[in-house]
Amino acid sequence: MNISENKDIKIGLVIMASGLGKRFGGNKLVEDLNGKPLIRWIIDSSENLFDRRVVVTRSNDVKNICDGLNLRCILHSFPDRNDTVRLGLCELMQDVDYCFFVPGDQPLIGRNSIMNLLEEAKANKNLIVRTGYADSVGAPIGFPNSFFDDLLKLPKGKGGNYIAQNNQNIVRIIEVHDEYELWDIDTTEDLTKINSVLKEYFD
Repeated sequence: MNISENKDIKIGLVIMASGLGKRFGGNKLVEDLNGKPLIRWIIDSSENLFDRRVVVTRSNDVKNICDGLNLRCILHSFPDRNDTVRLGLCELMQDVDYCFFVPGDQPLIGRNSIMNLLEEAKANKNLIVRTGYADSVGAPIGFPNSFFDDLLKLPKGKGGNYIAQNNQNIVRIIEVHDEYELWDIDTTEDLTKINSVLKEYFD
């Protein structure tokens, strides 16, 4: 059963997996992280929590992973972050009232943290809801349908954070348990660092 089943609002998730990995030096999303491809971490941690999910990517390898999981995936060649937001939202917006966005290279966001975000969105469905830790904010970040038009028309290269920064009076921040939940992977050093966290916390 989906956590949002039989609730007042339908909630979707766009997994943003369109980065080229230039700083990493290759396709980081298919790199092994503790026995599975990096992209699988967010796919697995969000499974069965949303009414609909979609992965948006420029990678054939990521598309193949999603196809093997029967997970809807949009393969595209558009260049910018706003394109990824637009494509994902267009896929879901007819079926959901609220939509979260998360990068595919943020592997350690916990399932409990995602559930806390969903509960907050359901309780305050007109607010922007996002994660935070101490003085940092991060993803997933979610928006009610009143912001869908704005998300479809984001400036070139911008993502949902652009809208959140311009509407801080209605942003609700849900604190995650540990700072590593908000870490993303941009470099090989980041991957090594997260592997060390996995060994420390999960072995």
